[in-house]
Amino acid sequence: MQTLEKMEPMSAGQILDRTLKLYSHHWSLLLGISTVLTLPAAGIMIAINSFTQHALRNQNTSGMLIGGILNLVAICLYGFVIYPWAQGASTFAISERYLNREVGIGQAIGFGWRRLGTLFNVSMSIGLRVFIGMLLFIVPGIMWACSYVAALPAVIIEGGKARDGMQRSRELADGRRWSVFTVLMTIWLLSILLNIAFYFVVDIGFGASTFLGDLIYNVISQGIGILLTPVGVIAATLLYYDFRIRKEGFDLEMLQQTLHEEFSTESDDQQPPFNRDQGF
Repeated sequence: MQTLEKMEPMSAGQILDRTLKLYSHHWSLLLGISTVLTLPAAGIMIAINSFTQHALRNQNTSGMLIGGILNLVAICLYGFVIYPWAQGASTFAISERYLNREVGIGQAIGFGWRRLGTLFNVSMSIGLRVFIGMLLFIVPGIMWACSYVAALPAVIIEGGKARDGMQRSRELADGRRWSVFTVLMTIWLLSILLNIAFYFVVDIGFGASTFLGDLIYNVISQGIGILLTPVGVIAATLLYYDFRIRKEGFDLEMLQQTLHEEFSTESDDQQPPFNRDQGF
């Protein structure tokens, strides 16, 4: 197993570079986590989008309304359940690899499951604040998104409740929000560019307004989401590490103490149907 690079302060560019390196070196683990958790939701989204597009082409108002509601529910499911779960699993996996320990997909997913209630509360609280901030002329929403980027990793690594993780993230991110904004914006732009590029490819080959073209593009778009989910969660984890390295001298010994103290306090009978010692 390949040992990861040492923990050290990183610029925004170095965080992005190390994010891609981590992904490329451990893609089977990280993409496996993303696929297992997001593939069912992606299938649901494809079905909902196809239903909505069919209703739109037939000018079926009630169908469009139902499709819109279902789409909103699916987005909330992804944003408040699936993504936090993936963040918990991936953060645990990355931390284990930093400690040069073997970790399987099922073990990582199981760890995320055990913290899912708290992760859900964190995501709901952040989502509400960012939504309100976006209504207040966008800038406050961006500021809050940058302030709370490390809330999920903080809850996963250090334990505690949602309020603790959010306060911890706000304290750690103080003075580093520009770097956070650069990292998040780069990942967002990458996603947008990939979706636009494939949209034009599908439009040229099949016609984006046709049923087949729309279906193919939806499948590709969901595939891009599955592929890029690890990028976002790795970057958020590395930002958390960077904050603590700069402000607290965070190192591998501290990581081992905090993560495994949290992990060991969970009783065996709380585990989901994933084997802790084997891959999924």
